Amino acid sequence: MKQALLLLLLAFGMNSITAQPINYSSKTNKTLLTKAPKAVSTKFAAEYPGIKPVWKMADNNYEATYTDPDTKLNNFVLYDKEGGVIKKETELNYTDYPVKINQYYSQRFPEEKIHILKCEAPNGENYYFAKHKDRIIKFDTDGNYMAEKNTKIKASEINNKVEAK
Repeated sequence: MKQALLLLLLAFGMNSITAQPINYSSKTNKTLLTKAPKAVSTKFAAEYPGIKPVWKMADNNYEATYTDPDTKLNNFVLYDKEGGVIKKETELNYTDYPVKINQYYSQRFPEEKIHILKCEAPNGENYYFAKHKDRIIKFDTDGNYMAEKNTKIKASEINNKVEAK
């Protein structure tokens, strides 16, 4: 599932757009936790009743990873220490993101299976992304490729979350 999320970072746009994936070398240290602090776990339980996440400490934040019981796809929620949501990442079925992303990917990486994630941040920044090797490819909400200067995701943050399907 770790590579599945990484591959989801490989979304596509069409026309004459050229891929300019980002290569990240920094590593995020993560520690597996038995539970999150009460403020964080209470916030998660209120939003996702009945879901039992795997908790990890990512830098000074708390990451809840879980599989949606209906879609069987992976989801990630990153919280600060007070339980505030920093961002949410949701693995998507191929029908749940813009067609431009599939077109972009099939033109540039026809031999690879795509796995797309949607990232939602409380500040309103929403986008799609997919992983290609050690790079992250990012798309806007219409499925248009976004230049690498706008990409803020670290590949190391998702490397341990995705595995091939």
